[in-house]
This record gives sequence, structure tokens and C-alpha cells, in this order.
Amino acid sequence: MNPVLHKIVETKHEEVRLARGKNLPPRTLPIRPWESRLKTNSISVIAECKKGSPSSGILRPDYFPVEIASIYEFSGAGAISVLTDSEYFFGSLGDLKAVAESVSIPVIRKDFIIDPIQIDEAYAYGASAILLIVRILSPKDLTSLHRYAKDLGLSILVETHNREEVKTALDAGATTIGINTRDLDTFEIHKNLIEEIAPELDESIIRVAESGIESYADWQKYKGIVDSMLIGTYFMKSKDISSDFKSLLSGN
Repeated sequence: MNPVLHKIVETKHEEVRLARGKNLPPRTLPIRPWESRLKTNSISVIAECKKGSPSSGILRPDYFPVEIASIYEFSGAGAISVLTDSEYFFGSLGDLKAVAESVSIPVIRKDFIIDPIQIDEAYAYGASAILLIVRILSPKDLTSLHRYAKDLGLSILVETHNREEVKTALDAGATTIGINTRDLDTFEIHKNLIEEIAPELDESIIRVAESGIESYADWQKYKGIVDSMLIGTYFMKSKDISSDFKSLLSGN
């Protein structure tokens, strides 16, 4: 495991330890449909709210997640991803709650989830879905966490980086699989990964392209082989998200 990723996971273990025993607020929002928003007649967009990342630093100094989420919803996003990691991505559960309360489309908690308490947090703070990353979980833990989230009524995006991880995800019961072109060990983008793997997945699986999507050409390239694209950095670097959202989909 990459030293940075290893450090992140170590931090998560400490966060989990501190979270145990804390009282969570009761959920006040409905769980919003996820699958129907992602699998449409075109490629849907999971638009991401993230202030920064370990590889890029601060992406958006003027980071106002509720304002950004409103633009995403108005622009036609199928769902919104909110980074909740504080130490490495500068997010929070407060961001998740604020965004979930401000939009009417499903919101996914994007974090490095290794324990059921983090799923309880996602549920309490209004998420309709969570992210599980195959790379940081044993097959047994992946299956257990997937089942735990499903029993709460949450949807699950299972992130993979190669064919072996896709098989592990399918064995765990995943029905929404993300193919991330960013290698978590090197942080390099492998552009052809989605074209190599996505067509091999059954049509019943919701296929999500992740990372490195930044142009209309990418959008066109993935037509017919994925159902949705998770896009963050492209929007976070944008001076006009609404305009760039439109140009990504239309080329204009």
C-alpha cells in the first residue's frame, strides 16, 4: 500500500476509535433513490464537492459546498459526492449534512470507510450512499460493510482499480462499481482502464468512471460503456462550474 494511503488508513482507525461511543443525531432526511439517478438513457454525473486532495493540495480556496451543490443540481447532476475526510481532503461530516439538506438528489459520503461506525455517521448525516474502496479492505470486511450499509437502506459505490478488485467487488455483492483510473499506489492516471474493464461488466451492474475526466472527449469516449461519471477536480478548478458542466456534456 502506498505510504500516503497507508497513513490515511491509519488516521481512519484513530478516527473510528474516537467516534465509538459518541451519540449520533437522528436522521431527518429520506434516503433518496440512487440507482435510478445513475442508470439513465445517457451518462449521468456524480458531481463532487472537495476542497483539496493529498496529490493536488487545495483545489478551491473559496470552497462553499452548499453553493457548489446547488449549482450541480441545477446543472443536472444525478447525484452529489461529498468528501468528508478532514485531515487530507479538508472536508467534514458537517459538509455532508449541509449538502444533503440543501438538495433533492442523492448524496454519497466519500471517505475511507473501514468500520460500521462510519456508515452510521453517513446515515445520520443524510447520505443516501457510501463509498467502499476495495484496495483498503479485506474481502471479508468489504462484504460485511456492504451488507451493513445495505441493511440500513443505503446504496454503495464500490471502488476498484483493476480486474482482480472488480471480481472481489462482485463477490461482495456490489451492484454499483466504480472504476478509478487513478492508481492509489502511484496517484498516476491510467486513461484506458475504463475502456478495458467496463465493457466486461454485466449490463445489470451500474458502471461508474472515476478520475481523470476533464473534457467532452472523455464524455464521448465513455458513451455506451459506463452509466455514470464521478467528476470532482475538473469542477473544483472551474471558474464557472455551470458553464463547464454544460460544455463537458455538449462540447460547447
